[in-house]
Amino acid sequence: MNEYLPTKTNLMRIQDSIRLSKQGQELLERKRMILVKEKEKYEEKANNLRMQMQTLFSEAYLLLQDASIDMGMEKIAVLANGIKKENSIDIKYRTIMGVEIPSVIWKEQEENQKLNYGFYETTISLDKAVLKFNEIKEKMLILAELENTVKRLELSIIKVQTRSNALQNIIIPENEKIEKSIQNALEEKEREDFSRLKVVKRRKA
Repeated sequence: MNEYLPTKTNLMRIQDSIRLSKQGQELLERKRMILVKEKEKYEEKANNLRMQMQTLFSEAYLLLQDASIDMGMEKIAVLANGIKKENSIDIKYRTIMGVEIPSVIWKEQEENQKLNYGFYETTISLDKAVLKFNEIKEKMLILAELENTVKRLELSIIKVQTRSNALQNIIIPENEKIEKSIQNALEEKEREDFSRLKVVKRRKA
């Protein structure tokens, strides 16, 4: 190919390409390190939240158990069937180092925290259980956001690492071989030119 011909122009061109590739690889490595730190931060938040939720679930089921003893499961089932479906969740996106991260928004959150049944023939344990499960729902939305963020960051880290490895292990070494080949060819040409020049000078002498 023409770009590989042993000329000084091609030598300068391949040297520029190597320099830019090395700069790009360094930038990719910095980006990977930042993404890894972000991923670890969100993983820690997710792990802490999972432990909180274990406690919340235990508390909520104990309260529900107390309510079922006081009211009976059939009555609780009737009330549960009357709960409206959740339709106040929205998702927006923000970016971290070019990675789209979902942000879960629970609209009308205060309205969702209200009890949607009358107090007649219910017990305080049921009220507490409902509020506790509402708290769990809010935590689950946050956890879903965190887990999705971790997954997206992980995929981005893999892509960045793949590109960095390609530059470091394939593209840069190949271009360095081309650079060396052109340098050797130019040096050989200079030696040949020098030899010819010496021959010409001897003949003239």
